[in-house]
Amino acid sequence: MKNKILITLANGKTGFGTAKQLLEEGYFVRVFVRSINDTTKILQRLGAEIALGEFGNKEQLQKALEGIQNVYYCYPYKSGMAKDVALFIDVAKNANINSVVFMGQRIAEFDDTGSAMTGDVRKSYDLLQKSGLNVVYFAPGYFADNAFVITEFVLQLGLMPNPFGNGRNPWISIDDMVRCIAALLKNPEPYFGQKLFPTGNKSISPTEMVHIFSKVRGKKVMKVNIPDWLFFKAGIMSGMDFGFDKFAIVQSTFYNRQMQMGRFDIEPTDIVKKLTGREPEDFETITKQYFDNSPFKHRTFSTWLRTFIKFNKMPFTKVPSKQERAKINV
Repeated sequence: MKNKILITLANGKTGFGTAKQLLEEGYFVRVFVRSINDTTKILQRLGAEIALGEFGNKEQLQKALEGIQNVYYCYPYKSGMAKDVALFIDVAKNANINSVVFMGQRIAEFDDTGSAMTGDVRKSYDLLQKSGLNVVYFAPGYFADNAFVITEFVLQLGLMPNPFGNGRNPWISIDDMVRCIAALLKNPEPYFGQKLFPTGNKSISPTEMVHIFSKVRGKKVMKVNIPDWLFFKAGIMSGMDFGFDKFAIVQSTFYNRQMQMGRFDIEPTDIVKKLTGREPEDFETITKQYFDNSPFKHRTFSTWLRTFIKFNKMPFTKVPSKQERAKINV
């Protein structure tokens, strides 16, 4: 008999993809979301049961976990994870669930990142490890998705803004993570208590990235190194377009520094192959997918001009002060 599965943050990228795959494979899937939007409606049409609620609401969590065996616990980019994980543990133990696949971070292996989000991940690891629950810790590095927030500038201007210094990273695609998470939810037992570090097939530098961008674009792309202060301005200016708020943008500044320090640069692991039976997507394949699906794929004078103006407005974007940023990063 197939497991009944709860997916939290099912309106997010890994949550939506995982829920969709499992539904298409005939699993019972309940999705835990704050509100119903177009993404939720797609899952609903595929047969998902909807549970509306907040991570910090005990009654809503209890209702969401009724009759569930396995849970994908993915927390949004906001503060308060550790407190909400403690509540989840209490409810999950009473619900006698079988297992939890917990979305963590590889960078949480370091205790000096400065990121409030990463600090909460470490606290959550500790709570879960002491809980007695069967937990699989899924801990990827930087998602490839984050490398493509600059797609507009690449395709329209032929520029690759680079906040990573010379840092290398084995970028992993959303699709590979979805396939891994789905596999773990179907058969978590062999991985109870383990931290899994899924990666792409190769750790690459920004110089290698820009070569791939040029190849896929069919025209030369130039790498433009940008300092942390300019990245932050760019994030504030455009972050909302990608679903990021100020908290998430501040966390990204810390992660970029970790990239510059080389902390994301690890030997590719076999986790994707072991869980899915296929090699992870390479960065060129991922790039083709993002470029082909980009609304900026076709360049006209008007689209080029809008992007040119946007790029040159970045240095003049007003951003929170250091004191305000410190308050955000809690």
